[in-house]
Amino acid sequence: MGESVWRLKGPGTNLAVLADCHIHEGGPQLPSALFPRLQGADLIVTLGDMGDAYALDQLEEIAPVIGVRGRDDADDIRTRRDVLRLEGEGYDIGCVFDAQAAGLAVSTDPFVAASDAAEVSHRLFGRHVDILLHAATHRADEAKFGAKGSALNPGSAVMPSEGERPTFLRLKVMAGGVFGQVIRLA
Repeated sequence: MGESVWRLKGPGTNLAVLADCHIHEGGPQLPSALFPRLQGADLIVTLGDMGDAYALDQLEEIAPVIGVRGRDDADDIRTRRDVLRLEGEGYDIGCVFDAQAAGLAVSTDPFVAASDAAEVSHRLFGRHVDILLHAATHRADEAKFGAKGSALNPGSAVMPSEGERPTFLRLKVMAGGVFGQVIRLA
């Protein structure tokens, strides 16, 4: 896994984070209720299993799209990497599809960080990240990651786990902190 870095532009960057949508021709589509909730995003980050490039194209009509590749993704330059680090306002945000497969967690549902997560983070991202964004469970989740950080999973806006509502994540990256909210669609 090679390191890839995306520098966030400007103070107060608004991110929308999606994963596990599995959009394919003739299959499920991004829900219409999602699009108005994405307005105002400066960047849309996908954490894998988005499906065909069609979904990424739809999202890119709202804001630039960048992300990591899951197991169910078409080959696309926007999501060609396994690891992505976002940096801005003094914060580092690491993105992976499956935190357990990457060695950052011993469990992802619920998330439990690996005992050597700091070392693995350094290897994958070039440093220990403040926030870890991960997917692959279809369930929104927030857990501790490191001494002061969080591991956040946006869930799925299209195919949530049984008994869960469709969700995605909004983050605002500011000098004073990174503020997140799970947005429920239905």
